[in-house]
Amino acid sequence: MIDLYPKESWNFVFGQASLTEGMGVFSFARYDSDFYSRNYKGRLKAVKKLTAGDYSVFHGYYTPPITSTLLLRSCKTLTHEMGHIFGIRHCQWLQCVMQGSNHLEESDRRPLELCPICLRKLHCALGFRIAERYEALLHWIDSGGCVVQGPGCSRNTPSLPSAMEDFKEHRAWILKCLDLLQQSMK
Repeated sequence: MIDLYPKESWNFVFGQASLTEGMGVFSFARYDSDFYSRNYKGRLKAVKKLTAGDYSVFHGYYTPPITSTLLLRSCKTLTHEMGHIFGIRHCQWLQCVMQGSNHLEESDRRPLELCPICLRKLHCALGFRIAERYEALLHWIDSGGCVVQGPGCSRNTPSLPSAMEDFKEHRAWILKCLDLLQQSMK
């Protein structure tokens, strides 16, 4: 994993996405529990200027163990950057995954959920059923992060349930949302 610096004058970013181009990039490098240690295995040996299309810096690169914390942090970053790809700007009003963050502690305080305002923006952009979205998220958490059978992801993989340990609070929030939606339909 490699740190991202969009410009030489910038501090790092966890991710960056375009509101208009439909693309984004993210890095989980700083989510590794060893990132700030002297022994971090992913540290670049030398600064390298790359030309467009040269991805050689990624060959044989270090990937840390996938822990529940790394997975939760990664989901927050992915959700945030995907929000930008769908045209949602940083949220300044409520606790929301679309709030910006400039350091790991700030990122960890940010919830995994969209606030009601940003959820409505996403709903307008994509046109989905909110209850179905919550049910799909609940299914993903309950299946240990797997929804399809594939390499490294099967219902028989013993390490996946522990990978979802940090999602307990989010799971409880989803259940409350589903309960409120069901009560409003009565």
